[in-house]
Amino acid sequence: MQLRRRETDLWLHVGLFSLYLGTFSVFGFARRLDPSLGSAAQLGLLLLTWLLVLYAVWRSRRLPMWGVVLLALLPYAHMVWFTATGESTAGAFSYVYKFSGFLIAPYLWLWARNRDEGQIERTLMVLATVAAARAVLTFAVPGLAPGAGKFADDFIVYEWVGPLPRIFYPGMALVFLGLTVSLRNIFQTSDRALPLEVARALLFLTALCVNMSRGMLILAVLVVTLLVLLKFSSGAVAAGRKGRLVLGALLALSGTALVVVATPLADTVANAAAGFGGQERFSLDQKNLDWRAQQVSAAFRLVQTPEAQWLGVGTNTFIPESLENPRLGEVTNELHYSYDSVRWTFGTLGLILLITFTMAQPLARTLLLRPATPLVLPALLTGAFIGLVGLYTVVFTTTDWSFALTVCGAYLHARCDARRVLPAPARPRRAVPALNGPARRFPA
Repeated sequence: MQLRRRETDLWLHVGLFSLYLGTFSVFGFARRLDPSLGSAAQLGLLLLTWLLVLYAVWRSRRLPMWGVVLLALLPYAHMVWFTATGESTAGAFSYVYKFSGFLIAPYLWLWARNRDEGQIERTLMVLATVAAARAVLTFAVPGLAPGAGKFADDFIVYEWVGPLPRIFYPGMALVFLGLTVSLRNIFQTSDRALPLEVARALLFLTALCVNMSRGMLILAVLVVTLLVLLKFSSGAVAAGRKGRLVLGALLALSGTALVVVATPLADTVANAAAGFGGQERFSLDQKNLDWRAQQVSAAFRLVQTPEAQWLGVGTNTFIPESLENPRLGEVTNELHYSYDSVRWTFGTLGLILLITFTMAQPLARTLLLRPATPLVLPALLTGAFIGLVGLYTVVFTTTDWSFALTVCGAYLHARCDARRVLPAPARPRRAVPALNGPARRFPA
């Protein structure tokens, strides 16, 4: 019976969390059936989110992660203000949906607080594995991607880079979390389970690569390198395991190089590499970053009052998608530099709430209380990865990235709270010889 309950809980939360992560493209599929059905599905998600928040408050008798909830309420405040003043509410509903990944924070804390490490890891790894497999499959068979009616939770071919499709898909942050967990397991799992973990890590790595985001890959390599260095410096990992991993990696690299150089495959690889010459995706060309900086500069020209600086220009403010060739109807109310996007839309107040309660607070509490649980390091590194990626691309104003950041913070808060309520260790007692009779023990 207990096993059945755990399995039910696992698949229930896989289905629930997939709505925020876009793992099964529920909203994109609904919109292609009928646009009104897609809108109704989004509204249903918002109602479900509020029910989960109220349930978490009722169960915990408080509002966990209230700072993140305040951040999530900013789009609602804008919508209420626009309605009261008669301003346009265009774009307001989209932000209410995008910030649902923040709003669900209290329930994520309750979920992490009441589940053991194995259940949490299994749930997140199932979601990460499905997202990674779908991304790789879409790359291998581009015809599976929807041709029209694309939505934020769809797995799509964004563009073609030479003969290769560039895949945009939701849940990339969770795929990165899956990669860090698999790498951690490689250092500590049994030799029998090692091939499975290596295969899973390669799946996650391939899924990150098919997006072909140069900055994201560079940051992923840096964070993963930090993880590997931490594991190699840890005394908890046996020296023999470290040696076998290094030897295996060197043999794999040497074998691959030998096959490529010493077989007819060398000509095929050389011809394929020549076909990518001059491709922006495989260079350090700055044009894309310059365009994003120009977008930020143009957007902040609209910030002209102290109120706009502190509270933002609002979710109903749009700028052209392309500043060089603006087209009618092609506008956006978010910027590619995600920190600047939050500051532009919600002002300095929104940026302070974002940095303080989704990143700084979980990090500070973890460093202070040091909960010794297996997922702490992957959660910290994933949060750091999301924070770094937000420096140059859209992150905090998308549901899947905001949910991934929130679930990492909720896990860290839950483990810190569990550590705070642990009973204090018993004080040692010393023996004091009695004048007449056996020795008596008093607190030290």
